[in-house]
Amino acid sequence: MPDHDSVPRQTKTQILQWREPKVAAQKKRVYNAVAHRAANHLNTQIANNESDTQQYMFANIAYDIGASTDDVRSALSNGGYNGVTFMGISAEERTALARYKREGS
Repeated sequence: MPDHDSVPRQTKTQILQWREPKVAAQKKRVYNAVAHRAANHLNTQIANNESDTQQYMFANIAYDIGASTDDVRSALSNGGYNGVTFMGISAEERTALARYKREGS
């Protein structure tokens, strides 16, 4: 039978320090996945809408991609608090967004 006094014990702080990098890495992967889905969704919406001025609400984007509004707001940080507006979408920008265009649009 092992002598329990001779087994080194980890303190709660040591265990938390060991787990923090794993938790942080997992949060980063989740954040990056939401950011990627939000950007792809937004690019698709812009590419398939011919209007020069377009406005998209973070809550609607979040609903469409199955994420929280706060996560989308954080991922698309160039907008305001509730959404993002694009004005004067140029021909060059339309060309860059062509790969997001749906067939028949």
